[in-house]
Amino acid sequence: MASQRKDKRPRSEKPILELRARGPGVRPGRVPVPDLIRICEEAQRAINRQAEALEGRRTLHPGPISDQLRQECTLELIGLKRGSTRLQFGLARPQATMPFPDQTTFSEEVVGELAKTIKSLGNGNRHEADPGVVQALYGLSSLTGGKQISEIEWIAPKSDTRKKVTAAVNIKVHERAAARLSAPTKAIRQIDGILDMADFKPDDLKCRVDPAIGAPVICTFDERKATEVQLLIRQPVRVCGEATIAAYSDRIESLHIEKIDRLPSLSLGKENFFAESSLSELASAQKVKPIKDMCTFASGFPEEEDIDAFLEEIYSARK
Repeated sequence: MASQRKDKRPRSEKPILELRARGPGVRPGRVPVPDLIRICEEAQRAINRQAEALEGRRTLHPGPISDQLRQECTLELIGLKRGSTRLQFGLARPQATMPFPDQTTFSEEVVGELAKTIKSLGNGNRHEADPGVVQALYGLSSLTGGKQISEIEWIAPKSDTRKKVTAAVNIKVHERAAARLSAPTKAIRQIDGILDMADFKPDDLKCRVDPAIGAPVICTFDERKATEVQLLIRQPVRVCGEATIAAYSDRIESLHIEKIDRLPSLSLGKENFFAESSLSELASAQKVKPIKDMCTFASGFPEEEDIDAFLEEIYSARK
């Protein structure tokens, strides 16, 4: 008797993100290759910046993201549907199954948070958004408003932990992202450096802090801080307060001091070679946090390379 084969085809993968393109140049189920490439590039850039923002990392920088975030958040095109052309994306490296089904995965959080920011820009709300994320959405929205594409709908599909969220990326989002980026922003920042100048003129109290790396920053302060500032002139200090951030960057133009503390010279990288500091003191000075996920140590070596051959070459060179 001939044995019957069971159909073992994998079930269709559920997309983590769907983009729906509309416009005079968009035909059902088709998209020009140049437009497809740009849509994919800009969508991935937005995902990367949002992932960095959620991790508390610097988002306004050149170059790629960290290996860990790249592995967690790289998209893969898994479907091109008819109707108003729909691009469906999964993850190039699917995340591990959550121990509890009602937990949101990191990638789902990234996609959902981007949908909220896009809706906020479209509605003109003053939603707090990371500058790097806004810059990425400015790039994505630059694809709209032309002869080909008039709108891209960003869709965070329904999951076990959230409802379906949709947001329209259009020329309105582009204009509001541009306005947001062109204006200086305010944020709480801290600077470590040498307090090497102060001016105590009435109604114009200011000083200058020279960090170990980067340009000096002009700081202002209130009369109640005048005595502290005067006592700390030419000393290493840490100042904290509301900073004015330059448009299109994360450069601090000025900072209004709310708190100022004296620092040991070790915190600025001086005299630390022969200093007998404990590991906890070094970690505190360098702002190093404990590693919570051991998988962090697993990345960094290209998968296509032979690590055994690499180590053998190192050991041979030492002989």
